[in-house]
Amino acid sequence: MQVLITRQIEQAEKFSLILKKNNIKNVVFPLITIKNINLNFINKKNLNQADIIIFTSQNSVYSLSKEINIDSIKSKKIIAIGKSTKKVLNKMKINVDIVPENNYTSESLLEEIEKHRIIDKKIIIIKGVGGRSFLHEKLSEHNYLYNDVNIYERRIPITFSSLTQNTLNNITHICITSVEILYNLEHICHMLSLEISKNIVFVAGNDRIAKEIVTKFVNCKILISKDPSNDEMLKTLLNIT
Repeated sequence: MQVLITRQIEQAEKFSLILKKNNIKNVVFPLITIKNINLNFINKKNLNQADIIIFTSQNSVYSLSKEINIDSIKSKKIIAIGKSTKKVLNKMKINVDIVPENNYTSESLLEEIEKHRIIDKKIIIIKGVGGRSFLHEKLSEHNYLYNDVNIYERRIPITFSSLTQNTLNNITHICITSVEILYNLEHICHMLSLEISKNIVFVAGNDRIAKEIVTKFVNCKILISKDPSNDEMLKTLLNIT
């Protein structure tokens, strides 16, 4: 087994160490990079006035922490899309009030939020440019939603041209932890005339990602993780249920 790790460099390197400890060969080749976006006056005002702040990814936490004193949100009710995002917040001494147990998607997060009967609250969502509007639309039915804060944007790394066919030929598994990474992989393969072997196994971070993989790489085998966290992706690679 030789795994291609495609998530952004900081997270990829952490996963690489985990795989090495489990005697799994791997290649770190980030297919996405994150560029932070500065907050404007309205963003900061809305953050101060919001009752609830929703973080849709680890990157949303990291990027916001570079723009504000993160301690300033401790009095808010905090919602995280998954346990990895919760872990990042907890490390910053921020308590997380609501997080799904598994299947870290907007749909599962909405289900968890609805269990808490949140009504007539002022809510702000912290996300990346181009992120889904699903949560905003659904929560707006019973709450006041400020404009989403697009705190970062996803880009194709400038090093993408160093991905070679020879590298891909030696890969048995490709880990895909977001739809954006999948799109970048498809785009890079098209630009560089690279081919993904039908024998390569995609490891999808969740069902939604898996469905997108099917549309892009029709004949490849797919393993589906419970969520995109390092622990669950490792279990999927090791076929641990």
